[in-house]
Amino acid sequence: MNIKDRLLLIASSFALGWLLVDATTMSISSAILKDTLVIDTIKHVKPQDTIHDVKGKRALFIGDSHTAADYGWQHQLCKKTKMVYLNTAVGGKQTVWMLEIAKQNINSGYDYCFIYGGANDMAGNRAPIKSVKNIQKIVNMCLAKQVTPIVLTGFNPLTCVNVAGRDIYKGYPQRYAKFQQLLVDSIQGAKVLKTHCISRTDCGDFLCHMTGSGHKKMCNFIISACRFKVY
Repeated sequence: MNIKDRLLLIASSFALGWLLVDATTMSISSAILKDTLVIDTIKHVKPQDTIHDVKGKRALFIGDSHTAADYGWQHQLCKKTKMVYLNTAVGGKQTVWMLEIAKQNINSGYDYCFIYGGANDMAGNRAPIKSVKNIQKIVNMCLAKQVTPIVLTGFNPLTCVNVAGRDIYKGYPQRYAKFQQLLVDSIQGAKVLKTHCISRTDCGDFLCHMTGSGHKKMCNFIISACRFKVY
């Protein structure tokens, strides 16, 4: 190959090379890069859930017998998360009583207020909406004092309660289920947890006062739902 031919080949190679680079650059900038950003950033990348470290935070519990056990779910919850707590729950009490307890105890010194009641209202044939309004009033008190309210619905009464042959409790599971759904649908300003994590085998009696396994499940469900850090 003579010198002239060599020079022509070199010149052609440079020209072809620059064309290839230009074509590749245009492809990356106008098509591939754009599509990659859309797929990776928008469609597939999800923000990480925040874990809340509540160690040393103060919690208030307001409720009935389902929250009154000495080493129940509320005790286990605070033991695992290192919260400090006051449990005002008393067995057999209705939401009217809970409302009065809330007036006496809710103050800005608390960080969280866990509200779990209504079973005794429903067993007493109270209109579900009236009891829901009492819960909302407690929530409003919390918000006025900058306390975070967390409302629990409780177990599923349609699967956990067994009132067969007990006429005094006729309609109780259905009323309680309606009350719970109203909590989910209408409570404003609070985190409402539908705690249907309990099975019939976790119930100690026909009204589903929880056994140890039930309290443990309730505790773990709340920790997971609220994204609390455990120790």
